[in-house]
Amino acid sequence: MCFNTVVSAQVVVEARTDTASFLIGEQIQLTVKCTANARQRVDFPYFQPQQQLVPGVEVIDCGRIDTTMLNNGKRIQLTRRYTITSFDSAMYNIPPFKVKVDGKTYLSRGNIGIKVNTVPVDLNHPDKFNGPHDVVEQPFEWSWTITLIALACMLMLTAVVMMAIRLADPKLITRRMVVMPPTPAHVTAIDQIEKIKLAPQDDTKQYYMALTDTLRAYIEKRFGFNAKEMTTSQILDNLYQLKNEEAIAELKTVLITADLVKFAKHTTTMSEQDRSLVQAMNYVQATKLEPKQMPKPRIEYVSLSNKKQIFWRNVMRVASCGLAIATLALCAYNLYLIYCSFA
Repeated sequence: MCFNTVVSAQVVVEARTDTASFLIGEQIQLTVKCTANARQRVDFPYFQPQQQLVPGVEVIDCGRIDTTMLNNGKRIQLTRRYTITSFDSAMYNIPPFKVKVDGKTYLSRGNIGIKVNTVPVDLNHPDKFNGPHDVVEQPFEWSWTITLIALACMLMLTAVVMMAIRLADPKLITRRMVVMPPTPAHVTAIDQIEKIKLAPQDDTKQYYMALTDTLRAYIEKRFGFNAKEMTTSQILDNLYQLKNEEAIAELKTVLITADLVKFAKHTTTMSEQDRSLVQAMNYVQATKLEPKQMPKPRIEYVSLSNKKQIFWRNVMRVASCGLAIATLALCAYNLYLIYCSFA
């Protein structure tokens, strides 16, 4: 590689080749760079194709000018690459390149030397000529890309067919829902009593209201009558039919104490409150209904609304059209790849 540089008044001109030696007919690159102020005009020399740079050296092509900004846009570096060749073996000296900057000519420093070598010849057998080679058959190799694209086309085509069949079916679009079984009444009641136990017991009235509301909700779910809207005596009358007097006695004590607190402004001690909590828990435990086997979640299919039916059918129409177009495009591209493999 040969290069030369000249610096003048902040203008830098460089010229170099990518190699100093090459064979006859080979092409090399001659790169010329000029660095100047950003506002200055730079003109590189231009050569016609096959115009001689020096006798014996031809210019094949003048590349486009590449621009690079330097120093935050204050300086500019312009680069042009010339493709040159030679068909005579010899040593050549390329004179300094002329670059005009604002009309003033700047030269790269010194000459650039290149050597053009001849192709080696077998002088011992000058009359020996090798005949033409036989036609070389290109081996065919099946590309995995073709296989993958073909599989993708098959999947996409399957999706298009399935959506077309579904659109042709007048059945309503449904949504699959998992319906969880209801929580047993005693489980809910025990959880609520545990929360009441852990909550602060500053307000006696609120404490007993929360406790009796939990018991009334449990009785309503467990025995099937509207205990929330009944008085204490009405609840007890309905429960006496169960003939579980020991359990009812526990409940009766809690309900009567709660009525006294709510309506007669009766006050209770902490031990009485704790005893009421234990009695409520005992009543739930004594009357709970244990299922023979835990209920399992069930699956339900719910039809969508008319508005959603129209929306999802339009979505499937657009998606099927898009997939069909994409499938055709992929198939065409795959056929092109197969054609190129045989060509």
